[in-house]
Amino acid sequence: MKNRAGTIMIQATSSDAGKSLFAAALCRIFNRKGIKTTPFKAWNMSLNSYVTKNGGEIGIAQALQAEAAGREPEVDMQPILIKAMGDGQTQVIIRGKADKNIYYSQGKEDYREIFAETITNSLQKLSRENELIIIEGAGSPAEINRSGPDFANMFTAKIYNSPVLLISNIDRGGALASLVGTLKLLSEKEKKLVKGLLINKFRGDFELLKPALGFLKEYTGKEVLGVIPYLKDLNLPEEDSASLKKINQKNSNDKIKIGIIRLPHISNFSDFNSLKMEADVYLEYIAKPQKLNSFDLIIVPGTKTTTKDLDFLKSSGLAKEIRLAAKAGTLIMGICGGFQMLGRNLYDKQQTEGGSKKMEGLNLLPIETEFLASKTTHQVEAVLNKNLEKTDFFSSFDFNEKLKGYEIHMGITKYLEKSKPLFELQKRSGEKLKIMDGAFAIESNCFGSYLHGLFDNDGFRRSLINYLKDKKNLFLDQANTGSQNSYQENLQKELERLADVVESKVDVDKLLELSKRS
Repeated sequence: MKNRAGTIMIQATSSDAGKSLFAAALCRIFNRKGIKTTPFKAWNMSLNSYVTKNGGEIGIAQALQAEAAGREPEVDMQPILIKAMGDGQTQVIIRGKADKNIYYSQGKEDYREIFAETITNSLQKLSRENELIIIEGAGSPAEINRSGPDFANMFTAKIYNSPVLLISNIDRGGALASLVGTLKLLSEKEKKLVKGLLINKFRGDFELLKPALGFLKEYTGKEVLGVIPYLKDLNLPEEDSASLKKINQKNSNDKIKIGIIRLPHISNFSDFNSLKMEADVYLEYIAKPQKLNSFDLIIVPGTKTTTKDLDFLKSSGLAKEIRLAAKAGTLIMGICGGFQMLGRNLYDKQQTEGGSKKMEGLNLLPIETEFLASKTTHQVEAVLNKNLEKTDFFSSFDFNEKLKGYEIHMGITKYLEKSKPLFELQKRSGEKLKIMDGAFAIESNCFGSYLHGLFDNDGFRRSLINYLKDKKNLFLDQANTGSQNSYQENLQKELERLADVVESKVDVDKLLELSKRS
C-alpha cells in the first residue's frame, strides 16, 4: 500500500441530493474490488447518530458507509458532529465525545482551530491505514452566507486536493441549473477541484436528457460522469429528516398499524427501518393531534431535547391522545427520550436541557429521570428480564435471544414502586455487567427502553409483531420468518442492489483513476 490513500469527494448542490447513499455505493463497489476503503465526513449536523464499539458517537450515514466498506465504524470517520438542540443551541461532539453546548452562531469561532486540527488529523490517520477514502461533504459547497472555512466541503477537499464529484437530485427539478449555479459560486481554485458532475434520482426517458448533458459539459467544462436512476423502495438508513416524508405504504385491515410520533427534535429515526421492510406492517408518522386508538402501537421515539419535546406533546394535545389511546388498549412504546417522557417526573436540576427543573411526564410508566451533564454512549448486549417470562404479553418472546443495540442519553432513570424492568444489560462497550434497563407496565399498556436498534433484532421484532397480530385476530407468523430475511440480510441485499445500479451507470474505473491523482 502506498504511503497515503487516494481520495474521492462527493459534494452536492443541496441537502438530500443523495451524497450519503452514493458514497455508500462507492464504498461497497471498491470494497468488492478488494480495495481497502473507508468513508469520511469531516463535519456534520445531524440528530441521527450511531455509537461505535468504543462508545464514540458518529452520524448514522457514516456507520452505513462503514458497513458498505466492510469496516467497523470508528470516530475518525466523522470527527466533528453537531447536534441541534433548538433556540440556536447545539451540542458539539469531537471524535465521538460530547464537548459542550454552545450557541453555534457565536461559539463556532472558538472552535475554528480545534475543528481544523481535528479534521486534518483524522483524515491523515485514515489515509495511513487505507488505500481509498470516500469523502462526503455536507449541504452545498456554495453557501455564500457561511462565514469562515467550509469544514465539511472545500476545506476538507483542499487537504489532499481531492477530486470532487458534484451531485444533484433531478427528481426535485432544477438540477441542471443547480449544477451550473453551484459551479459559478465557487472560487477558481475550488472549481478546479471539481472533476465531474452526477445526476441522481433520474426517472424518465434518458434520450430526452442527453442534450442537457452535452450542454453541461460545453457550458461548465465538466463532464457528466453518471446518471443514476431513481431507486424505488430502497430501504437503507438515512440521516436527513426529509426521509421522514418518504414512507409510502398502503394501509389495510390485515396489517399492523404503527404510529410514530414525529417530535420536533426527533433523533435516530433509523430505528424504524427494520419495520419498514415488514410486509405486514403499516408505518405512519404523526405530527398533529388525532385520535390514536386506531393504531396497534404508538411509539414515542428518541429526541435530542426531551423536555422541549415533552412540552410539544402537552401543548399540541398529543400527550392527551397518547394517554387516551393507552387507556383504550393501544400499546405505547418509548425509546430513549420517549421512554423518559412516559415516566412520572423528569428532573433537570443541572439545567442540562435548559428548561424547567422539574416536569411531569405522561405517567404511563412508574419511573423518574434525572438529567446529568455527562453523556452515556455504549453499544450493548441485553436479554429480556427473566422476571417477565410468565407474563402473557411475552409468551411468544425468546428470553434467550441476545439483543444488540446502543445507548445515547444524558440522564439516569430510577424505578418507582411496582416497576418491572424490561431488559437485563449483559455487556456495555464490550465489558460484562448486569444492570437493568427499560420498564414494562401491562396495566397502562406501556413499555420503554433506552436502547436504540431494538427492532433490528429479528426475533424481538417478529415476536412483537406477532403479539399485535394476535391481539388484532390476524394470521400469525408462527415461524417468525416475517419478511423471509433478517434485517442484516436485507441491509446487505439493499447495499448490493444500490452498488450494482451505481456501478452500471457511473464510470467507476475513471473515479478510481481520479482518486490516484489526489
